[in-house]
Amino acid sequence: MSALLGVRGITRSFYGVSALSGVDFEIEEGTLTGLIGPNGAGKSTLFNIVSGAFAPDRGNISFAGEDITGRAPRRIVERGLVRTFQLARGFPKLSVFQHLMLYGPHQPGEHLWSALSRGAAGRKREAELAERAFSIAKRLRLDHVIDNRVTHLSGGQKKLLEIGRALMAEPRMILLDEPMAGVNPTLTGEIAAHLSELHRSGITICLIEHDMALIRELCDPVIVMAEGKTLTEGSFAAVAADPRVQEAYLGRRH
Repeated sequence: MSALLGVRGITRSFYGVSALSGVDFEIEEGTLTGLIGPNGAGKSTLFNIVSGAFAPDRGNISFAGEDITGRAPRRIVERGLVRTFQLARGFPKLSVFQHLMLYGPHQPGEHLWSALSRGAAGRKREAELAERAFSIAKRLRLDHVIDNRVTHLSGGQKKLLEIGRALMAEPRMILLDEPMAGVNPTLTGEIAAHLSELHRSGITICLIEHDMALIRELCDPVIVMAEGKTLTEGSFAAVAADPRVQEAYLGRRH
């Protein structure tokens, strides 16, 4: 395996307050990596920087051997690096199918002439995207609600739709920000099974999650962040036994 994502010396402050103060790690292609740490460790901020929402103050990010530091989010997505959000987002008036279609790459309506002319190539691409959307909905067991508005979905179904939208972008790697947060136990197990299946299909995954039982079940390796820095990484057993990790989560004993 080779490093697919490289994060080197990333720092970022907001209004003079340091959020990240030196994050360094690599994620190997083909892994399902856990990114853990106490609240305020900077995990979601790091995802925002890696995905292009924010630029770092210092440091650089590489993906598949290419420097993507400060690139626009859509350019990063085009290269196969996609992220989901902790709070599932959507357009209230659009259906599940319409949401999935929005995230398909190389849309025929992206260019004015293609949208107006609707030639054979455009119709062919739209049909391909529609087929992919139906396939992903079926894969994630959303096919029975594919015509429902996003506002009519349960919290767990919204999380699955977030994963579906990421899959529509034909990703090589997905950054998942707490995909099980606020989800009932039944759907939590279903989402975990989907992530394992996606990993087996060849998609590299980096998962932020606070449920340590899920991290232990799904992830190897595990990267630990604390106070805006990389603390350690390794197998779940190794990081769980590390006194620095225990101190970060539980506080220093006096």
